[in-house]
Amino acid sequence: MGGYVRIIATFLVLMIWGLGGACAQPSAVPLGYPPLPKLSGVRLYVIDCGTIISNQPENFGLTREEVFNPNFSDPCFLVMHPNGMLLFDTGLSDNHVGRPIYENMVGNEGQLKFTTLRGELANIGVTAAMITYLALSHSHWDHVGNANEFAGSTWLARKAEYDFMFAPDVPADRQKPYAALSHGRIQFIDGDYDVFGDGSVVLLSTPGHSPGHQSLYVKLAKTGGVVVSGDLYHYSAERNLGRVPPRERSSQTPTSRRKIEDFLLRTHSQLWIGHAIDWYRDAIRAPGWYE
Repeated sequence: MGGYVRIIATFLVLMIWGLGGACAQPSAVPLGYPPLPKLSGVRLYVIDCGTIISNQPENFGLTREEVFNPNFSDPCFLVMHPNGMLLFDTGLSDNHVGRPIYENMVGNEGQLKFTTLRGELANIGVTAAMITYLALSHSHWDHVGNANEFAGSTWLARKAEYDFMFAPDVPADRQKPYAALSHGRIQFIDGDYDVFGDGSVVLLSTPGHSPGHQSLYVKLAKTGGVVVSGDLYHYSAERNLGRVPPRERSSQTPTSRRKIEDFLLRTHSQLWIGHAIDWYRDAIRAPGWYE
């Protein structure tokens, strides 16, 4: 019976993702953590933090025919640096693992989760207590689902996003996934912030999707420069076709996109659109890594 259930679960994942054989990584916590490497450079991990079931590309200025897949991948990213670790985003809540989509609806979008962030980190040999810095691309529900677990890390926060998250009129249930951060270690940052002081890991200010939205730049020895876009883009077609979500056309998003495109050209970097399933399909996922 167990094998039959696993086959059905795999089939469902393939139908949703269209990944041609890629399956979720197991989330079982190992009996003993493997020793972490003594790094001479930087590593970047792409972590499965869930899938958003959606079919509303028109909200992003696109038609169904123009998108590869209307659903969204929802990865988190872990940077290992010789001087510490940075976790970028915390994905969908681990409480949704194994639950049916109809229980996990946000508006017209469903949340699908097969593994926990805690388990995915454990597969690498990392616990929440080992994370030096937490950074959120922004505070929307699909990026902060497990933020409370990292309240012991130093949260690199932008004041505009902090005020947006903890404004008096923000309902308590919306704050619940990240409420503990307000009582933890907070370091407010401004502009483009060099996390470790050597230019290899930089939080880029890209407001528009939210007041304090930010993207992540990582300079890797073999892969080269990578910019993780956060929600600056959602679908690859937005970038390829020059579309901006209608609700963001009068925001700072167009300016932030121009900034990033200039940055990519100047640094010869590639752009990773985390929500784009066509990108995620081909990504090396944890416990594998980029270096």
